[in-house]
Amino acid sequence: MSQETVKYNRSLAGSVGAGMKSIFAGKGRRYYELVHKSKSKYHQEGAVQKIIIDSVELGRDPKCQVRFDESFQTVSRRHAAIVKDGEGWKLVQLSKTNSTYLNGNKVTDSWYLQNGDEIQLSAGGPKLGFVVPQGEAGLVKSIGLTNRLTLFRKQALRPYKTALWCLLGVLIAACAVGGYFLFDLGNKNADLTKKYIDVVEESARRDSLNQVRMQNVVDSLSNVKLDLEKQVNKMRGAIKANSSAIKGLKPQVTPSSGSTTTGVKNQGMKTIEECFPFVYYIQTEAFEITYPDGKVEQFSSHDTGIGWSGTGFLLNDGRFVTARHVIEGWQFWQSADGVSESLQDLNAIVNNGGSVKFYFNCFSPTGEIFSCCSSDFRVNSSQDQRGTYESGYKWSHGVVATDYAYLKLGLSGGLAFDDVKCDQLKVKTELTVLGFPYGEGVNSINDIRPIYGNATVAAEGLQRGRILTTNTNTEHGDSGGPVFYTDEAGHLVVIGIVSGGIGTNLGEIIPMSKVR
Repeated sequence: MSQETVKYNRSLAGSVGAGMKSIFAGKGRRYYELVHKSKSKYHQEGAVQKIIIDSVELGRDPKCQVRFDESFQTVSRRHAAIVKDGEGWKLVQLSKTNSTYLNGNKVTDSWYLQNGDEIQLSAGGPKLGFVVPQGEAGLVKSIGLTNRLTLFRKQALRPYKTALWCLLGVLIAACAVGGYFLFDLGNKNADLTKKYIDVVEESARRDSLNQVRMQNVVDSLSNVKLDLEKQVNKMRGAIKANSSAIKGLKPQVTPSSGSTTTGVKNQGMKTIEECFPFVYYIQTEAFEITYPDGKVEQFSSHDTGIGWSGTGFLLNDGRFVTARHVIEGWQFWQSADGVSESLQDLNAIVNNGGSVKFYFNCFSPTGEIFSCCSSDFRVNSSQDQRGTYESGYKWSHGVVATDYAYLKLGLSGGLAFDDVKCDQLKVKTELTVLGFPYGEGVNSINDIRPIYGNATVAAEGLQRGRILTTNTNTEHGDSGGPVFYTDEAGHLVVIGIVSGGIGTNLGEIIPMSKVR
């Protein structure tokens, strides 16, 4: 199968230019869908990709908008492309070694695509359905602004990601802090790290676009991303409201006004198993947004994918303690893993006249469950980094030194702690950690057992307000968990809270002396 067609070249006009037209919903502009008929690392069987730009590539190369993993050995790095040709689309063969089939027929050059066609990358390779939604449903404007922005990042910017990291690099350098362990945020969507990617001169040169034209694209994209009103519309349009999510999750605890107690509280436990009942699995259930205009909406974390999990623990003075980034994730929208767009949007709302509340369920290995709200916790925001975007809107970001949160519970029992010894630990002191890394240890509501970890003190005393460890065996989901040292009598005593990590070996622990 071969036809004459427009010559295919990967171009900025076909990706970024076409994507910008889709963002602003050009009149009569249409899109199509690719239905994945084969399961892969990047797409479940039956998953649907909406394509809003004029040209996409299919293959194993990370720059391909429709990507397949390395297990598909007969799929080339750049296997095929789908390009807009007039009012329709064509399938273009790119690979010189592996064939492409359309409805079972080999494509030697290119061929027009029709609604309902089946594309197969190599004999026996993955299959895709080509679907063109009909009527008004097939217009780009039928896709919400938030989804169009997300599709723009995934499709228009993906081929140019190497050259497009400049502004993001500046932003990270300006306000970078240590790595933070938010688990399962936004279904681990790696594309959330590209919020503030801008098109730079390298891409303009490579695609023969002059600097003025490129700057116009950059300015237009920046206005869309940084305008708070559009961010508000984004939050409203992207997430299906579910008011029932909040019902039954009203706080069942009374916030504490603080604690002035110090020193070791009772002798502690002799075995790690004795500590289990007081280590809780924390999971977001719902959240509530009050927009700058006063409108209030409630959402389910399970329905929207905006949520996370972590660890908390009960002290024997009645305080329930965790890391602040487990409770106020929107204050830690940037981490060693990159930028979380969803949290950044929430941060923009909080810092520009709105507010956010998250509701949690906390599960104990003994079967106790209590619900709480982020506003119940006592936190320290005095050292938060703050700034203003060029558009005039404000942002803030938490720091490791104050990465703790606590509230006062009316529960009995708890872990012994020492808020003096934690500031005087010697190098090579062995520490024990309990938590729920990657949600492990949570088999069901009735089967919860924290996972054991360890770390070694890397430097004597506190380092910029935190305990620095090496040989650190903590993972995502351990955040907020208790860190123990073993005293001379063999008792396990809490001296800190798991905060985050630096690289793959160093860990950061918030000392109990800070938790006031």
